[in-house]
Amino acid sequence: MQPAFKHFPEALRAVGAVAILLFGAAACASAQTASTSPAFEVATIKPAAPFDPIKFGPRVNLSRASFTYMSVHDLVWSAYQIMSSQVSGPSSIDSEHYDIQATIPEGASRQDVPLMLQDLLKNRFKLQLHIEKKEAQAYALVVGKQGSKLKPSPSDSPKPDTDAPLKPGESYVGDGEHKFKQVKNQNGSTTTDLGKNGSMTTGFDRERGTIHWGQSKITMEELAKMLPHWLGADGGRYVVVDETGIKGNYQIDVDYPIPGFRRPNIPMAGGNGSEMIPSDPENGDALTRSLDAMGLKLEKRKAQIDVYVIDHVEKPSEN
Repeated sequence: MQPAFKHFPEALRAVGAVAILLFGAAACASAQTASTSPAFEVATIKPAAPFDPIKFGPRVNLSRASFTYMSVHDLVWSAYQIMSSQVSGPSSIDSEHYDIQATIPEGASRQDVPLMLQDLLKNRFKLQLHIEKKEAQAYALVVGKQGSKLKPSPSDSPKPDTDAPLKPGESYVGDGEHKFKQVKNQNGSTTTDLGKNGSMTTGFDRERGTIHWGQSKITMEELAKMLPHWLGADGGRYVVVDETGIKGNYQIDVDYPIPGFRRPNIPMAGGNGSEMIPSDPENGDALTRSLDAMGLKLEKRKAQIDVYVIDHVEKPSEN
């Protein structure tokens, strides 16, 4: 039986979604306290072109941001850096899809993009919402019975010289303060030097049907925000709450199943959505084993989560 990869583009999309979370984390933290909201210099909004899974979602590239085939529901979770399950509103928030092209003003950064999208929603879509607490099914990220096995992050390294000649296998991505060096590793994975934010390694193992994500500098709160994207097809329905009590930055290495991949007799996160993380790590999936190697685990439980309730929204104003 051959592995099935009909949902392989969704795997690429998941990697992109996590990257957006990384770049938007600082903006998310300041969203509630910012006195003035940054805004896109120019933004065009059009009815969406036919769905293309490769292009779907938010993208930030140099001085431009795009949001492709996204409904109001999608735009809200992207703007507020939350999970899809945390957005509630009338059925109309899912019925129309839009393609948005926006210019990031000079002096702004990728970290400002979520706040800029919030501003666009309020001014162009006349969005009004409030946040309320709701008890919902969630996962708690906790320390395992044997204790934490996390490795502290290494000391910050000097900012790499992004004007230095490239060696074989190296390339540059981004521009300005977001110009980073990428290195193609022998195993096919790619490592990106993120400067003061450490490094990030991504790769695919087509034989095992897994995606690899490594990060040299990350907090447990940030890890919890990423985990729903790795929980399989139904992961977006759940919130992961950090209950480790661990502060500071650590190194992580995570393998998780490629969406749509199936191999006989090997359980995989997703299943029928009732129990995405097996209770027995020895018979669990790649994600369970990765967490276990770090002394962490996920426990399914009820939790109080923030729900962003949409009170009012209109079709966007003309460009």
